[in-house]
Amino acid sequence: MIPALIFTFSLCALGQFALAYCQSLLLAYAKVEISEKTLQLIGANREVFEASDFNRLMVLARKEHNPADDVTEIRTIKLYQGFLQVVRFLVSPLGSGATGWFDGELLRCTHFAAVTLDRRLSSAPQ
Repeated sequence: MIPALIFTFSLCALGQFALAYCQSLLLAYAKVEISEKTLQLIGANREVFEASDFNRLMVLARKEHNPADDVTEIRTIKLYQGFLQVVRFLVSPLGSGATGWFDGELLRCTHFAAVTLDRRLSSAPQ
């Protein structure tokens, strides 16, 4: 019984740490503005994206030159974004108030993808 409690506690602590890590990454990337060149490339005239743009932006970022070792960050946010989509789908029957936070987090994931694309475009060999 005690090993099961320790295991459960460890999983909860790991989940809480992963959530905090993802949110800190998204907060750091939220402060970065996207260049005009990248906005023109993706067909946006403003820095407002939709959550559905995440996969498209990640595909574009994957095709660009990789300037740094951001692969771990990208994988982490992709997993986080997938987790958010699943949980949002599960809580959507509860009403729009329950999905508001998830929508905001999904938009921050999309901004992360746009900043990643922008960083890769700016460091690509000319």
